[in-house]
Amino acid sequence: MVYSQNWQVDWEKQLGNRKMDYFTDVIEDKNGGFTVLGSIYPEGGSSYDYWLVHFNETGDTTWTRSFGSDSLEIPKRLVQNADGSYLLLGSVKEENSDILFFVKADSQGNELWRKSFKSDINYFGEDVVSLEEEGFILVGAKSTEQENKKLWMTKLDAKGEMVWEKTFGEEYTGCCKSIKKLPTGGFAITGEISTPGQKESDIWAARTDENGELVWESQFPTPGLKAWPECICCSPDSCFMLVGWQGACMNDINSEEPIFIFDLVLVKLDCNGKVLWIKNFDREGSEGGNAVTILPDGNFIVAGVKASSFLGKIGPWLMLVDSEGKLLSENLIKSHFMNNQATKVINCSDGGFVVIGPGIQDESNYRSNSWIIKFASL
Repeated sequence: MVYSQNWQVDWEKQLGNRKMDYFTDVIEDKNGGFTVLGSIYPEGGSSYDYWLVHFNETGDTTWTRSFGSDSLEIPKRLVQNADGSYLLLGSVKEENSDILFFVKADSQGNELWRKSFKSDINYFGEDVVSLEEEGFILVGAKSTEQENKKLWMTKLDAKGEMVWEKTFGEEYTGCCKSIKKLPTGGFAITGEISTPGQKESDIWAARTDENGELVWESQFPTPGLKAWPECICCSPDSCFMLVGWQGACMNDINSEEPIFIFDLVLVKLDCNGKVLWIKNFDREGSEGGNAVTILPDGNFIVAGVKASSFLGKIGPWLMLVDSEGKLLSENLIKSHFMNNQATKVINCSDGGFVVIGPGIQDESNYRSNSWIIKFASL
């Protein structure tokens, strides 16, 4: 891997086995070090399983755990509870359907329970936060029809049972993509919405109270484009930052196979959901944003990908951007396989930050290796 001079690396690890593996989420662990959620094809297994890996502060692997079945498990998000235990969120493929699937594990990664939402209603989980009083808030989508998903939010108790649920934007097809618990109470959510039957889409954001009631909601129309967010976070000035993808169609957007070229899009909202600015980062090919984290100095780091390039410059992509969206520095991590992305970035207590990849991979991919990089403070 190759880095620009001002992006100092403390350590990096690349894992791998005889088949594909990947990382999707990372936390700085209350028990010390870092814990990462991913997927692995276990020896003697029949499909990919959830994979939990713990690293100490210097990047050594201290333990690994896998959780699976005879079906394909697809991991998405990892949260840690006040007692040091973990909740793993994702889905399992059963009978050509994606079923919402949780695993609860103790502080050493040992399974406590597992639960799936299998019913006549389709549930899609995208992100989750842990509550101090036990339980979780989950966002995603629900539907009775595959093509008519609704923005969805639910509260789960400590055993994964549903306490209440909310849907938003009933006139739209949509899916919530990211949620953050706010220091002042309530939650910030962002998602993708579209008119039913249309292939163009817009970014949606909202703030709710602790019970899921809307405080405000905002929509950013992008006529003729396909746009969606991947992450929302809070900034020191009580604003919100969103990062995602925005694509222009190269042919007919309503054709059976529309062809898009994407830019990384960054949006800043004030505390009431008003758009302060929108920035597109366009290079010579397609780009996209997967995660953003705010640094103590008010700047922020964006993690994403340069997915295609006429000049061959592709791979996981990091940017240092100021509070007004001005690019200060960037770092393209050299990639050795296709669809390798920087999928999550988090701040560390020592002032540095951690980035992981390559993100969710298709089961037919013949090669991918999970990786984690610990950077020093910029």
